[in-house]
Amino acid sequence: MLNIFIKKRLFHLRSLSTGELTRNLIVNKPIEWNHLIKWLDDGQKYPLWRDTHNTQRYIEHQKLISKEYKSINDFIRIHYLKWDVDIDKTSQKCIAIPSENSIKEPLVTPNAFPYYLADGIQHWLIWCDPKPK
Repeated sequence: MLNIFIKKRLFHLRSLSTGELTRNLIVNKPIEWNHLIKWLDDGQKYPLWRDTHNTQRYIEHQKLISKEYKSINDFIRIHYLKWDVDIDKTSQKCIAIPSENSIKEPLVTPNAFPYYLADGIQHWLIWCDPKPK
């Protein structure tokens, strides 16, 4: 049986602090399917958790993105949706510029930093631009 877990928000702009990212590590147990369904039904009011290894990798990745890219959306558009790259004159960081080669259709990939999910549950992402140009 194939279970699909879809978060309702794409390009989620709310920033999470390192404390918020690591707070749920205390739980230290995989997230079960029924918990995911309840979390979605309840409106996703708290962040899900990753295991210690993926949490640390995610934090380091976010630091790298914030150093080199104007926003997480620029990183996603450049690396997943194949937008062209320009440099923002003020921040000197990479920004995404639409191009003819940009991916227009949704792209599905496994999450590089998956939540700590029970065996048999996979964490995939659907990359798309909600406001394509």
